[in-house]
Amino acid sequence: MAGIRTVLIIDSNGSDRGIVAGFLEEYYNIIDTGSIKEAYSILSASTGGIVAVILDITKDDSYCEEMLHFIKEREKLSRIPVIITADTESEETEISALSAGASDFLYKPYSPVIVKKRLDNIISLNENASIANDLQKDHLTGVYSEEAFCQKAAKILEENPLAEYAVVYSDIENFGLIKDLFGENAGNNILVYMARVFKHFIGRDELCGRMEADHFVLFLKYDKEALNENLESVVKIINDFPISMNIMLRFGVYKIEDSNMPVHAMTGRALVTVETIRGMYGQYVAYYNNKIWEKQVHEQEIINCMEDALKEKQFMVYFQPKYDIGSERVAGAEALVRWQHPLKGFMNPAEFIPLFEKNGFITELDKYVWDTTCGYIESWIKNGYPVVPISVNVSRTDIYNPGFIEIILGIIRKHNLEPEHIHLEITETAYTDNPKQIIEVVKQLKLIGFVIEMDDFGSGYSSLNMLNELPIDILKLDMGFVQGDMGTNSNNILSFIIGLAKWMDYAVVAEGIETEEQIQMLRNMDCNFVQGYYYAKPMPPDEFEAYMLRHNVLDKIDEIHAGNIEGIKFKKSQGVMLIVDDLALNRKILSKSFSSYFQIVEKENGADALEYVKENYKNIDVIMLDLVMPVMDGFTFMKHLGSDKRYKDIPIIVTSQGGEKSVEKSFELGATDFVEKPYNLRIILHRVQNAVIASRK
Repeated sequence: MAGIRTVLIIDSNGSDRGIVAGFLEEYYNIIDTGSIKEAYSILSASTGGIVAVILDITKDDSYCEEMLHFIKEREKLSRIPVIITADTESEETEISALSAGASDFLYKPYSPVIVKKRLDNIISLNENASIANDLQKDHLTGVYSEEAFCQKAAKILEENPLAEYAVVYSDIENFGLIKDLFGENAGNNILVYMARVFKHFIGRDELCGRMEADHFVLFLKYDKEALNENLESVVKIINDFPISMNIMLRFGVYKIEDSNMPVHAMTGRALVTVETIRGMYGQYVAYYNNKIWEKQVHEQEIINCMEDALKEKQFMVYFQPKYDIGSERVAGAEALVRWQHPLKGFMNPAEFIPLFEKNGFITELDKYVWDTTCGYIESWIKNGYPVVPISVNVSRTDIYNPGFIEIILGIIRKHNLEPEHIHLEITETAYTDNPKQIIEVVKQLKLIGFVIEMDDFGSGYSSLNMLNELPIDILKLDMGFVQGDMGTNSNNILSFIIGLAKWMDYAVVAEGIETEEQIQMLRNMDCNFVQGYYYAKPMPPDEFEAYMLRHNVLDKIDEIHAGNIEGIKFKKSQGVMLIVDDLALNRKILSKSFSSYFQIVEKENGADALEYVKENYKNIDVIMLDLVMPVMDGFTFMKHLGSDKRYKDIPIIVTSQGGEKSVEKSFELGATDFVEKPYNLRIILHRVQNAVIASRK
């Protein structure tokens, strides 16, 4: 009977079986047999319902040890308690049975009360032990749970005071990306595989446990040379897992110096050691040392005084202006937090921001910054000072807070402001961590009226599809894109990203600008706004107020936006723009840019485009033509058009990679103009405008 606990009674005496079954059947499902052979079959077929066995050995005790061995050696039966019964009391027989693994011993004639009580106690003890054992193991991988690992490691250390041990903390640096690309099941399969690999290298008095997610911890005898060899082998074996992506393992090793230290603290030291090599290519093992210890002490000192620092207003808000790159007027600013510690002095944000993000205090600090920033904006408005939108940072922790929207709106209302007065900066990595939840919150913020900026673009791994789904207004390029000596490839990447942002109707802010060369480059690429030391460093509020009074300020940041090209008046046409390019993304960029001015027709090769031209040439205002395409390339397409006088007045603008020969040959074949990829929206609008106007004269 499913769901009811079953007791198996094995007794060659049918009468005795009946007696026991009679006073137990009210409480248990009873299976009874007088045959040992049949008992083996019943146990072998058991699917987990048998909770106890009552085995009589009155007539023959030779099979007692054999039956106990049979049960204990099979994993699915090993936890079943066995109660031995007999007619005659024998201390020797009882000791022998208990030594062989029996749970209890009863003598006939049976007392119903005693049998019931003994059986209930044995089953209860066994079930509690099973629960305790389950709690010790991680259900997915079968290795020890965190608590069981720590308890067992402490016991081994206590029993082996002279032995040297180490705690090794391991995780997969790119595990989130693996799950995103290959799915949750693939991630779980990797973890199970990792556990098997780790257990292969575990010896006597050594342990393997799983802390959470992809984090494993090992307790090993310390031999540095052997440990390095084994970890190298582990990395190779785990990367044999059948997945088309490198699994980036990292190990932090803490050699145990003080065996009295709590094991939790030891694993903590191994964990912080892992963090020191995160993101370092080719380095997968790090050992705990004094520098790491000093860093831990420093971080703990920061944590100890962070709440008092907030109460005492040791945190200060600085402002760094943003400039419109075309007019070079101040178009906004970013609020940046600084910490003036009474003893440590001016502290770099890199010292405390990552720490606050880990321990959750970032939410309290962010609220302080929002409130302080809004207070300054309110004051500037009252004093009649120039006011521009101020960007404030929003951490992923803030967005996960169910009350976040009410908190930020409450601060806005407190200072009599509107959402448009502040922009909310959210890092790209926040979107990639939990895109669905964050996107929903950001959609609500946009409906309320906030302007949303994606900060540090390029630091995460946003796909183009995901970027298209994000409800943002402004893309803020990571400074790594625009610092240093920009080569041709870097220029192309930067230009492509800016062009892509414009196609998606995002404005673009480039931060970290330090040179005139960078300004000219970004201006040519049609970037909207810039921020950096070239114009102004972050400054305290009083300096920022004076700075704003001395400089020209845009009335609204919306005066120049991604889709509004100042100075270009382009009349809408009823005609067709034929876009010929084998890459869908290139076609979509052009289509998005010109859909307000023309009817758009897209073709992915010259052959299809030629057929369209033959039937619709009278309606075509302009052709945007790529050169390199399958089936029929751009040069061949132009040769066909050039051979027929009906098409001679259709302007053709070649949009392709540069090169003197390509440009020269394009013009020889009748191209009206040549625009080099990646596109600059402002330039291509002018070129198309000029070509269409000229063809109509």
